[in-house]
Amino acid sequence: MATVKGDVHDIGKNIVGVVLACNNYEIIDLGVMVSCDKIVEESKKHNVDVIGLSGLITPSLDEMVHVAKEMERLGFKTPLLIGGATTSKVHTAVKIAQNYSGPVVHVNDASKSVPVASSLISNELRDAFMAEVNKDYERVREQNKNAQGQNKFIPLAEARENKLKLDFSNGSISKPAFLGNKTFNNYSLKEIAEFIDWTPFFHSWEMKGSYPKIFDDKERGAEAKNYLQMPRPC
Repeated sequence: MATVKGDVHDIGKNIVGVVLACNNYEIIDLGVMVSCDKIVEESKKHNVDVIGLSGLITPSLDEMVHVAKEMERLGFKTPLLIGGATTSKVHTAVKIAQNYSGPVVHVNDASKSVPVASSLISNELRDAFMAEVNKDYERVREQNKNAQGQNKFIPLAEARENKLKLDFSNGSISKPAFLGNKTFNNYSLKEIAEFIDWTPFFHSWEMKGSYPKIFDDKERGAEAKNYLQMPRPC
């Protein structure tokens, strides 16, 4: 496992490493800012079963593509796992998997790393698992192609002509009642509560749904109403 070159974030990588280690996988953690050459070299040296790439910032995406291309050039067939906050199934399917003939799987959650790794190293499960993944990635690529095809580009000069044009000579501009910060003392928190989106509150209780629609949910509605009646700071 490694955080690719140009990226120093390692919390997600470390969590995945712990989860896999707790399931009897031997982890070779190369750390952060790891170059493609180092990843390739250590993978050959240890004859690894799976290579995991992690990244949190946008430049990491391009570096992962570079690693995939290099692995393809060198004839690798080792499964490649892609993870990190900035990664996505779409990027993996469109940019990374297209450049590597070996198995490529995007893992968006540490808890899913174990079943994915288990399927990839199993002679009985690998083919069926990757057939399903590749079918899904093909669907994603097709959707992405259609979405890109809907983009209509115009010449730069024409785009500049379409810029927002503001005319302050017509109409009146109201003067604000005050400038700077204003403090409201003894303001009713009960009134403020009416404008709060409680969706994250329900998510923290692992109740998926948006507020206030969750109240009408056949399975969660009654319990959601009970949760919202619990004592709160406001």
